[in-house]
Amino acid sequence: MPPRLSPYPTAEAVEEAFYDAMQKGDLAAMMALWADDDEVVCVHPNGQRLVGLEAVRASFEGIFGAGSIAVHVRSVRSHAGALIAVHNLVEQIRIEGRGGSSTVECVATNVYVKGPYGWRILVHHASPLESGDPSASAPVGAILH
Repeated sequence: MPPRLSPYPTAEAVEEAFYDAMQKGDLAAMMALWADDDEVVCVHPNGQRLVGLEAVRASFEGIFGAGSIAVHVRSVRSHAGALIAVHNLVEQIRIEGRGGSSTVECVATNVYVKGPYGWRILVHHASPLESGDPSASAPVGAILH
C-alpha cells in the first residue's frame, strides 16, 4: 500500500483537520490523519487503550456510527520540535440527551510526528476533566469519542 500524502505542513493543521473530521463524523478523513505506524495509540474518554490503525479505525467507526461529535477546542498548550509536536488542550463536547443538552470537558494530549509525507497523529489520549460540577460529568461508561 503506497504511503498517504499529507497536505498538512504543520501539527496545528493536522489538529484542526482532526477536530473537523470529528465534527463531520468523517471516518475516511479521520483515518487519513494518522501515522503509518503499527504503534499509533488512541485512548478515548472513559475508553480503553487502543494500539494500531485497525483498532483506532474500528473505534471511530463505532463512534461515528452514532453521528458526528460536537466538539470545541480551547486552552491549547503546545511544544514542537523538528520531528515531533505535543499539544495539550481542553475539549468541550456537547452531548444531546433526553433531558436536553450538556457540555462535558475532557483534557486531551495529542502527539504528532513529521515524516517524509508530512505531519500525522501518533497519539490521541483524552480523559474527562473533573470540573467539580457532577452535572457536567460524562455518564459512567460513556465513551465520548
